[in-house]
Amino acid sequence: MTHRPSSRGGALGGDLDGGRIKVGVSDLAVATDGETLTTSGLGSCVAVALADQTTGVRGLVHAMLPTSAETDTGIERPGKYVDTGIERLIAELETAGADPGRLEARVAGGAEMLDITDAIGPRNVERTEEFLEAAGIPVVERAVGDGVGRTVRFRADGRLVVRAADGFERVL
Repeated sequence: MTHRPSSRGGALGGDLDGGRIKVGVSDLAVATDGETLTTSGLGSCVAVALADQTTGVRGLVHAMLPTSAETDTGIERPGKYVDTGIERLIAELETAGADPGRLEARVAGGAEMLDITDAIGPRNVERTEEFLEAAGIPVVERAVGDGVGRTVRFRADGRLVVRAADGFERVL
């Protein structure tokens, strides 16, 4: 059974495309039937992939900003923010049969795409790692930072394939 919860609060999130679930910006999805979760356009955004390897339940969130603390939008669109997106993803994974105590994380994105003082990418990565640590979820692999965009595929085996805009691909 595949759960495609929406971080937008109602309609299904992610587009199902023959065994592949596309996760849009500010959205999240959960897979339980061997589908591949994909997202693209990761510049300063982060993709947080969580998996319970025992049950095979996996989820992916594509978050734009580090925290919802200064807005009410996190309630309506939790996937927009690292903190509310990961929190909602954990809840959806648990509903789908994952044990939060067995979750492990893979993180990609958080590039510094623009030369600005208050770089969003590094802040997204920092908030992701803080939130996961507080939740007791280990980050087992990461492909973050630099100045290059990324696309990810979260496979049924729990591995995250990260393809950089420069063509370099690695499996986490």
